[in-house]
Amino acid sequence: MKKRLFGLLVIIAGLLFALAPTFAQLEVRVFPPPPPLESPIAGAIDFHVHAGPDVFGRSLTDLEVAKLAARFGMRGLVIKNHVTSTADRAFLVNQLVPEIEVFGGIALNRAVGGVNPDAVEWMYRMSGGRGKIVWLPSFDADHHLKTFNEPGEGLKVAEGSKVLPETEAVLKVIARENLILATGHVSPEEVLAVSKRAKELGVNYVVVTHAMADVPGLSIAQMKEAATMGAYLELIYLNHLMGPHAHLGWMRNWNQVSVSDMARAIKEIGAKHFILGTDLGQTGNPTHPDGLLKFVIGLKKAGIDQESLDLMMKKNPAKLLGLKDP
Repeated sequence: MKKRLFGLLVIIAGLLFALAPTFAQLEVRVFPPPPPLESPIAGAIDFHVHAGPDVFGRSLTDLEVAKLAARFGMRGLVIKNHVTSTADRAFLVNQLVPEIEVFGGIALNRAVGGVNPDAVEWMYRMSGGRGKIVWLPSFDADHHLKTFNEPGEGLKVAEGSKVLPETEAVLKVIARENLILATGHVSPEEVLAVSKRAKELGVNYVVVTHAMADVPGLSIAQMKEAATMGAYLELIYLNHLMGPHAHLGWMRNWNQVSVSDMARAIKEIGAKHFILGTDLGQTGNPTHPDGLLKFVIGLKKAGIDQESLDLMMKKNPAKLLGLKDP
């Protein structure tokens, strides 16, 4: 009996030894993979960054985001805030993290007087020269309020195909100082009207803010029209995380625009017309570099080649910000 039991134990031991590599592989799979030897987002510029201090919950400060992005080998960040200018903040972060380029701007919501040319004048004059972007209204835009069934009348920048006088004044400042116009959360019709008038007034660079999101919510045909006028179409990773099954409650009020959806738009319109950003920074969401990394990997899996990715995350944003071609 003892001999038989011993023999059985020998057989079991042999089987376990033979299966050891399989068990080892299974064990490895429950841990995250090692980091790549070279960062897939090295040299990238995140064109849409939210960070603290802010009136909304933010997981990282401007300085923390810059340090983290530098660790990933990223080239630059554009800091956006819905209620205050970020030109001064960008300058200070640049002083503390000189290995990365940081830029800011101003969003023309009611906190800064709405569509206010004076606010733009003071923003671009801020010492350091880091104020580059002027966003049209975001959560105070009339289109935003109506899209999300919020009460009240919001800010408009155009009526039909004609921009409003205050918008015209803002566009003239942007043209004179060679700033970047970003369209915010205004309607598709306003996006097209403003893009057209901006070009007529000599604005060199227009960015359609998260073009495929609920706000502004451009169709593919409207995106093509904006692109023919020279506008760049911004795509953001946050849209992929949104939708009815989002992990954060407030994100369930938005429709999802998946990475696959965005990849199809890139293929149809052409990568030369796009830039990439994350729009991350909210408490409970991935960090900006982690989000950008997943965005780039996802686009690649969806058939976007490396040359197109480099164009959208490196060359196009560098051109907009006046940086040398990477």
